[in-house]
Amino acid sequence: MVIILGAGLAGLSAAHHLDEVDRLVFDRENEVGGLCRSIREDGFTFDYTGHLLHIRDQEIRQWVLELMPDAWNHLHRSAWIHSHDVLTPYPFQANTADLPTDVRLECLLGFVQTLVDKNDRKSPIPEAKPLRADLPHLSICPAPSPDEPNFKDWVMGTFGAGFAKHFFTPYNTKLWRRDLAEVTGDWVSWAIPRPDLSDVLQGALRRSEKTYGYNPDFLYPKEGGIDHLPRSLANSLPEEVIQLETRVTSLQAEKGQVTIEGPRGERTEEAPVVLSSLPLQHLAQITSDLPPELANAAEDLSCVSIRAINLGIRGEALHPGVQWVYVPDPEVPFHRIGIPSALAPAMAPPGHHTLVAEISYQPQDDPGAEAHLDQTISALIRMGFVTSAEDIAYQKVVDIPHAYVVFDRRRREVLPDLMAWYLDRQVIPMGRYGTWDYLGMQDCLLHGREVAQWIKNS
Repeated sequence: MVIILGAGLAGLSAAHHLDEVDRLVFDRENEVGGLCRSIREDGFTFDYTGHLLHIRDQEIRQWVLELMPDAWNHLHRSAWIHSHDVLTPYPFQANTADLPTDVRLECLLGFVQTLVDKNDRKSPIPEAKPLRADLPHLSICPAPSPDEPNFKDWVMGTFGAGFAKHFFTPYNTKLWRRDLAEVTGDWVSWAIPRPDLSDVLQGALRRSEKTYGYNPDFLYPKEGGIDHLPRSLANSLPEEVIQLETRVTSLQAEKGQVTIEGPRGERTEEAPVVLSSLPLQHLAQITSDLPPELANAAEDLSCVSIRAINLGIRGEALHPGVQWVYVPDPEVPFHRIGIPSALAPAMAPPGHHTLVAEISYQPQDDPGAEAHLDQTISALIRMGFVTSAEDIAYQKVVDIPHAYVVFDRRRREVLPDLMAWYLDRQVIPMGRYGTWDYLGMQDCLLHGREVAQWIKNS
């Protein structure tokens, strides 16, 4: 028997790949998917913010194509940045041609200076290493060294003062909601592309046609939203495997005992292996035999919350073909706009389109959903994404308490001992929040597959 806590992508993938093993999946919601869920109201469909399936692993790609045949749009990225009242293609650092001359010059001079100063850079950011060779998804960077660059230093040393001023600092301050000197740099190596000097120079003269970054191509369902994937995964499992509306109240890790409350009342299940995609902070809170020092350390793990302002808008999109937009302007509440109907027209009824503004916030500085909604509509009109508030046919605000894991020094200090304690007791964290990591959908599917294979080989 294997107990799986959480019916998100990692938990469902593990359950699917444990096809010859008895397993039970528990989730407190009334539907599967975790944050990979969709809302359908009044003819509009919205996901719990942006979920795009970027796949590098060909086995995972083949699996999802077979799981949902003829159900996917194969899309090429159309991502943009709105700054200085213009839209420029992503990434900012290779596409400054449409920006004011003084901005371009400042960015170019700063970038050239980083090349001059390259010998004076601080020690590089170390690579993450697996805690155990048989579970490579649990890769963690060692504790930061005194001369390791924080994210603020890394941006200055990699892109220079101009790019930092006009994009990286304001955008990431809005996203992480803290001084960027408090953020470590160990999440950036794959997430932020660094063009070479020739690309930066050419991008200052004309729009670049070169593709950058990890996500130029991706899959998205033709209709119905991203939750088609977790629902298809759930449908591939025996009905009795998944138990919804079932809340985990306690874990005794040493014995593999899980206490749950659900439609069947309170009961305890026991298994030699427990897989968890619950937020690591929450898992620590409900683990009855976790040593106090580790429980206290887990409280120091930090994340930011996201408020998604979902809007259904009459008429065609004012920027046809644009899929999402990064917004560094400090005067605008949201850091990113998504246009779901640009991914799949069926996300909106005929004659309408959809738009989602994502606002990162901390509970202590939250002005409230109503204030954010008003601020967002005003900003979208000012920026030219909505003509008038009268064009808004539908609106819904969705709060996501755990959204982006914060990479800071304390995370690097806490994770190794906390993870090792659970692993020693056959409790295996997986997924974005289970491993407290910066992960996409493919990573969560891979985690489930990897852990299932580890169990079968044990």
